[in-house]
Amino acid sequence: MIGRRGLIAGAGAAVALGYLGAMVANGARPVQRQHVRSEANGVLTIPPERILRVELRRDDETLALRRDGEGRWLRPDGTTIDTAAGRRIGTAIQMMHRSGPVREMTAAELAGVDTTPFALERPRIVATLWAEGDAPALTARFGGRNPEDFLQYMRIDGDPRLFLMSRFIGEEWVGAMDALTGR
Repeated sequence: MIGRRGLIAGAGAAVALGYLGAMVANGARPVQRQHVRSEANGVLTIPPERILRVELRRDDETLALRRDGEGRWLRPDGTTIDTAAGRRIGTAIQMMHRSGPVREMTAAELAGVDTTPFALERPRIVATLWAEGDAPALTARFGGRNPEDFLQYMRIDGDPRLFLMSRFIGEEWVGAMDALTGR
C-alpha cells in the first residue's frame, strides 16, 4: 500500500518529468526572471581591457602605469606593481565602465551656481585612461562628496556636464594610489 507521502513524492516526480519533457520538446531553457541583467552604462564607453595606460594625479603626486601583454600593471621603470594594487586599478576601470552616474547636471542647470562646494578646482584625484594612441580615452576629476556623503562630484574633461557618481568609484582610485604611494 502506498502512503500519503509516497503519493505526494510520486506526483512531484511526475510534474518534474513533465516539465523536463516540455523543455525538451520546446528546446528552451528556463528563464530566471529574478536575475538582473548587467549592462555597461558607465562613463568609460570602451571595454576595460582596452585600457593600456593609467595616470593618477593627486595634489603634487603623479603616478603613471602601463599594462603589459599579460594584463599586469607596470610602473614606468618596468617593475610590476603589487597584485592587490593592480586589482584595485582593474576594479576602478571596471567601475568606470559599468557604473553610470546617479545624476547628470547640464551646463544650463549649473549656470549661476557656485560650484566651489563641488571641490573640482582641486580634485581629490584625477584619473586619466588611455587605450591605443596618444589621446586619452577619458580624464575624470573626482571632487568632493554630496551633503549626504553617498555620492561624489565628478567632471570629465571635454564634457560640459557635471556628474554625481557613487563615492565608491572615486574611493577605489584613491585607494589604489594610496597603496602604490605608501600613504
